[in-house]
Amino acid sequence: MARRIDYTAQLSSSAAQAYAALANRDYWEALMTRMRELTPTSVVEEFTSTDAGIDLVMMQVIEKHTLPTVAQTVLQSDLVITRTAHYGPFVPGGITTGSFTATMPGAPGSLDGEIALFDDGDGSVLRTSPEAKVNIPLLGGKLEEMMLDNLVGLLEVENEFTNSWLLQNR
Repeated sequence: MARRIDYTAQLSSSAAQAYAALANRDYWEALMTRMRELTPTSVVEEFTSTDAGIDLVMMQVIEKHTLPTVAQTVLQSDLVITRTAHYGPFVPGGITTGSFTATMPGAPGSLDGEIALFDDGDGSVLRTSPEAKVNIPLLGGKLEEMMLDNLVGLLEVENEFTNSWLLQNR
């Protein structure tokens, strides 16, 4: 059984300004520098920004010994997470949508979801709706919950970083 959540990040700038940051490779490189404080291997592997939208691939490695015990029992080595994201073209005054997937070779599950960016008052909202699926009897639900909890922690760090970036790069 899959589990889904919605995570809402309140951003300090308009959706147009937030999208401009997402369309800037320097933003993603700086984000990976921040993420290396948590996972020493965090890199942008691919990035393109065109009229068709933004596409990127990021890779992070979480050392096995730092994972919760239940995850260590399932994994044979460090957890390599490759996140692929696509943001569609910016929609002024509307909702810009996108999607993402996270692949984890050797892990018995998947993580994917939808992204929405839109104006909200003086700022904007970046909503992420991930769904975790783990096909292991008895442990699946616990691992799905752990994946989503860890993703929320990651999204909170990204939200804090994004707001800081937006304030510094106005």
